[in-house]
Parts: sequence; C-alpha cells; structure tokens
Amino acid sequence: MNESVAQASHATIPATARADQPPPAPPPPTLRPRLVVLRGMKIGAEYPIYEGRNTIGRFADKPVDIDLVCQESTEQIWCSRQHAFVTFDKKAVVIEDLNSLNGTWVNGVRIHAGQPKQLRHGDVVQIGTVQMKLFVE
Repeated sequence: MNESVAQASHATIPATARADQPPPAPPPPTLRPRLVVLRGMKIGAEYPIYEGRNTIGRFADKPVDIDLVCQESTEQIWCSRQHAFVTFDKKAVVIEDLNSLNGTWVNGVRIHAGQPKQLRHGDVVQIGTVQMKLFVE
C-alpha cells in the first residue's frame, strides 16, 4: 500500500453536526389545501387552493382562480362573478364573502362580507348551489 493511500484511510472526516446536540427538527410538511365538490354539476371536481388570495366566482369580465361556471346549471346561477376570497398563508385557510347577492355559507351558517372566517379540514363551503368540502393534507 502506498503512503498516501495509508494516510487517507486513517484521516478523520469532520462531522456535519455535533454528536452531543440533537439533530435539527425536520421542516414542517407542506400543506396542500383543496376544495372538492360535493354538490354541483361535476361532483368530485377538485380546486387547489394556492398560497395567497384565491378568488371564487364565475369567469366573465374578470378572471377568477376557482371558476364555478361549469358547476351550476345555466337556468339557475346563484354564484356571483366575484363571490368570495379564500386566502391561504401556510398556517391557515380563511374565506371571506365579497358582498355577494346570495351569500357564502360555511357548515350551514352564512358568513357576512367583511367578516373573514377561518376554515378547518372537513368544513363544507356553499357558494350558490355548489357545496365543496375543504381538505387540508
């Protein structure tokens, strides 16, 4: 065995962390909230909720993030063009009605414009005739 190989085999490799300290905590899991349609024209359709503000409504003259135009029949449209905001900030999902004509409902209780409501996993949101369940996983 040559001398450089012998020296390399006895070399001390520095540790990346001290052995007498606990390892750093792993980063928290990334939440992926989504609304799943329970009642509407396309049951089971999923709408992901992205970080920041997500607008729920019907695409017409202004774009929306969660477009419910295909969820209500054309004879019975109850969803406003700009109906509600759902905001996600990595810790919480919050919904706020945008002064819609027919209101926004969470678990059967109407929420009023200007009064944000925190949502939890399993909550049912109703906008117009469409009911969606929140999944946070």
